[in-house]
Amino acid sequence: MTAAGGHAALATGTRCDIDWPRCWWRHLHSQSLRSRGDRKHPSLIRHCVCPRPARPVYFACRFQFKECFSMSNHIHCAAPAAPSFTAAVWDTQHPLADTRLRELVSNAQVVGVGESAHFVAEFNAARAGLVEALIREVGAGSVALEIGHDEAPLVEQWLAGERPEELGTLVGPLTTALYGTFLVDLRRRLPRGHNIRVLGVDLPNSLTIEPSVAPLADILAAVDPAAAELVGSTRELAGQIVGGSAAASAMSWLALERSAQDSLTVHLAQLRARVHALCVVHQAGDDAHLWRQASALADAAATTDVMLRAMADLFSDTGRVDDTTIREVYVARRITDAVDALDDGGRIAYVAHNNHVQKTPVVFDGVLTAYPAGGLLASSLGSRYRSIALTHTDDHVPEMVVPAATDVGFRVERADAATIGERSVEAACVDVLSTADAAIVYWEATAGTDTEAIRIRSQSATTDIDTESFDTALVFASATTDAAATALGLN
Repeated sequence: MTAAGGHAALATGTRCDIDWPRCWWRHLHSQSLRSRGDRKHPSLIRHCVCPRPARPVYFACRFQFKECFSMSNHIHCAAPAAPSFTAAVWDTQHPLADTRLRELVSNAQVVGVGESAHFVAEFNAARAGLVEALIREVGAGSVALEIGHDEAPLVEQWLAGERPEELGTLVGPLTTALYGTFLVDLRRRLPRGHNIRVLGVDLPNSLTIEPSVAPLADILAAVDPAAAELVGSTRELAGQIVGGSAAASAMSWLALERSAQDSLTVHLAQLRARVHALCVVHQAGDDAHLWRQASALADAAATTDVMLRAMADLFSDTGRVDDTTIREVYVARRITDAVDALDDGGRIAYVAHNNHVQKTPVVFDGVLTAYPAGGLLASSLGSRYRSIALTHTDDHVPEMVVPAATDVGFRVERADAATIGERSVEAACVDVLSTADAAIVYWEATAGTDTEAIRIRSQSATTDIDTESFDTALVFASATTDAAATALGLN
């Protein structure tokens, strides 16, 4: 399919439960889509076909998953026995009052705080309270977000009260939609003059390349003027990709001629190789810190380009599930680099979607979808990484619809939530939530029983997990649409 053909095929205006901008990989496989065909459209199913059987995966450096093999697109892991659930009321006003939860996070260097769906008001309020508690009571000094290096310094200044502007005037619309309410609440909770760092551990939320090559150009103008021509031509090519989110930017990339797409990739590869090589040469020099920054920016630019290609492959029925792990490894490396730089006792709160913070491969209906950053962190940090899922028992949940005439290329609508089934995290909390707004649930393997996966909601679907995926879950009785989505006109 040509780039133009891919663009036209998506321009249907029909409902799609795929979280394209940030978690678009969660429904790549056709089996899950077709199993819910009464709520899907054939035109979109055709563009979400299952990738070829995946290979055993072994990650280099510090990252390696437990032994997992995917056969016939179905993942087979050494899963623990059926779990025993324990649920209790969770005190939203005192997030760490639960003794077991406090013990879990007190010994961790990184705490992943998830959400089963974006744009949920209850999740944003709970995460603000929980992150505040991690800061005040456990000593977390950094908050890692699904944003790029371009926006992190601005968010950090704003969070500290150093910027009088509205947050939405400093960062893009997707960052505002994803984190605006959470950050406003967190800023209200924290004292003035705090020194909390904000880490942008992801690619730019716009999934454009200019936010990375622009500051890279400024650095190289000072330390590597010989690269001026290469930098200039790279920026000219990168400037053709515009958009407020991955959904919009991918369509912009698809509109380019194939020669322009390939030329951009080659330029970025050349620039990245040059910067990496000279960074090694100058690692002991006075400008070593600038070279390290340049190297990180070159990585971000090249990885963004690869992820744009991955989305284009998805749209044209040639997507490979393994490609989505590229971004997850990028995020995990950014976090582990931050861990290496922590002072003694330092801790990081990593706030992202459940599918990113979980410790085991992301699996829908037995089909492998991605290897998440949380799994890479768990393999690197062991018990120094803890993961907390957030989910709900509501009948409806905010969901994305693409395409849409908005700055981010999608709109937010209320969708039917997946049925709460047996052996699910949500089912374990139904009784508690009959008289409470929030519950906390733990699960443990029980010997001598079957090894079916546990289920937990993810967007408007459910995903398969096991007893190692999360350390605990916070479950809410409702999942109302967050005010930020309304303020931005997304719904």
